Amino acid sequence: MIRALIEDMRWADEIRVRTQPQREQEVMEILLETAALASKNEQPQSSLVYSHCSAPGGFSLILVWDTAVVPILGSDTAMLILDGLKPLGLLDHTVMIERWRKERI
Repeated sequence: MIRALIEDMRWADEIRVRTQPQREQEVMEILLETAALASKNEQPQSSLVYSHCSAPGGFSLILVWDTAVVPILGSDTAMLILDGLKPLGLLDHTVMIERWRKERI
């Protein structure tokens, strides 16, 4: 675990999924439902689902957290999601720490 240098630290679990193009709609629906459930139950700051702009079947599910500790392997929620997505295609998981942000007022 990484201890935050400030009281709270924003970080994200990014789960990338690569599936067969013919399963794209099915996988997108599963990811959207998963993001909604994760936000409801575990309270990440935000849950985002992106699809690849030019490669059918490519997705990212991003869970953004604001906690005092960043788990090296990611959140328990991400680990459960990864287990559930295994049958759908190739998976990659990365934990990213926010370094800069500009928000519009």
